[in-house]
Amino acid sequence: MNASQLASYDTIKVTLMTYTALGDTTTTHFASSFLAGFIATTVCSPVDVIKSRVMSAHTQKGIFSLLAEINAKEGISWMFKGWVPAFLRLGPQTICTFMFLEAHRKAYRKFKNIEE
Repeated sequence: MNASQLASYDTIKVTLMTYTALGDTTTTHFASSFLAGFIATTVCSPVDVIKSRVMSAHTQKGIFSLLAEINAKEGISWMFKGWVPAFLRLGPQTICTFMFLEAHRKAYRKFKNIEE
């Protein structure tokens, strides 16, 4: 999750700053962190669902046979069960994390007299 958050945040931030009129602003940081939370939730959702299904299984089947059975019954949408609650948890956390990071970075640069 952290890898998808960090990589997507930096990539989206640079892309917004390069291809839009947005500079290194709070709006850019918010949009980048919101989208990073969206991407992180989407990347982690299948793994979270698999973990939950395996832990609640009452059989001794292997993971691949369990996943094949679930896929046959529910189709590909099984991977994103619970996506909305996961995003409602992870989205704000990601936004707060990166907004704090950028505020800290700005304060640190000002304290150390580092040019931006």
